[in-house]
Amino acid sequence: MYQLDLSILYFFNRTIASGFLDCFFDAITNVHYWYPVYVLAGIYLIYRFRWRGVWMVVAAVLVIVTTDSLGHYIVKPLVHRDRPCTMLPSGEYIVNWIRLPDGSRGDPSFPSNHALNNFAIAAYFFTIWQRKRNVVWLFGVALLISLGRVYEGLHYPSDVLGGAIIGMAVGSLMGMFWKQREKLIRH
Repeated sequence: MYQLDLSILYFFNRTIASGFLDCFFDAITNVHYWYPVYVLAGIYLIYRFRWRGVWMVVAAVLVIVTTDSLGHYIVKPLVHRDRPCTMLPSGEYIVNWIRLPDGSRGDPSFPSNHALNNFAIAAYFFTIWQRKRNVVWLFGVALLISLGRVYEGLHYPSDVLGGAIIGMAVGSLMGMFWKQREKLIRH
């Protein structure tokens, strides 16, 4: 499995590397650039659905708080997998050929919280939304952001896969709770 991880990591981190992709993935994986999008999406939901939209936004925030905390405070410390860019005492990185266009990180690698959070939100909205085709694109955004972390040399592909699976499970569960809440309110 580790060799497959390294092969996929090499493809994204070295084979397709370019200055344009360095800038692109730096921008798309930086959560600070997404804040205006989140605010606009929240305003849209509240405007479009009124109080129901407020509760959608509150639930979405709870999804992110849950997955981010789960990954950062529980799973990462339990698994404690080093990142491919972790520096060894010898001064070399664990993966000695790694490119780091956005610099190194020191915290554990599994799961990718970017994958965890983005796939959780995609699954949450996919679960609660009536017209699935209107929100299925969120999975594409989640995948692009997650692969960006592999491109930047900050995660192994299996970190992203694990984060995506856990995130989709949490997001789907929160979506099912949302749907139950909706049924109770209607009756």
